[in-house]
Amino acid sequence: MIILCAGLNFSARAIEEQELKSIPWYNNPKDITLKGTIKEDVSDAKQLTGIGVIGIRFIHQSGFPSYIEQIYPNSPASRSGLSPKDLIFAIDGVRTDHLSSDSVYQLLAGDPGTKVKIFITRGQSMFNLELVREDLANLSPDIQNRYLSGPIAVPLNSKGFIPYH
Repeated sequence: MIILCAGLNFSARAIEEQELKSIPWYNNPKDITLKGTIKEDVSDAKQLTGIGVIGIRFIHQSGFPSYIEQIYPNSPASRSGLSPKDLIFAIDGVRTDHLSSDSVYQLLAGDPGTKVKIFITRGQSMFNLELVREDLANLSPDIQNRYLSGPIAVPLNSKGFIPYH
């Protein structure tokens, strides 16, 4: 039985080789002329990541609202007027003080072009902002690397981190 299968396999290869040699233009490839020009300008195209961000770096400690450490330039957060030291009390109605840093990051990130509502406290002021997430590819490579490294989680230390001051 094994010999028969091997014999069929060799005969199939012989047929394939014979069919390839019988193609008319195969023997004289010099006779083929390709005409026309294909050109695609991709110099202005930006590769999209599919990750929508608002452009902040935050610090999160369980039991406290998330603390905005840095606002990235040319981001939705910088255009909205957010400031470092602002506290993110809620994201889309979900309080941040009971979340992990990964959960806060997942609520802030989403599809590019989608909206996210955040409730901010700044000193004695409280206000809502609605931001439109922007594709991570629109930010600088340095900022992209910071985003892809993930959020900062701060260990519990009541002396080193007091978010309301």
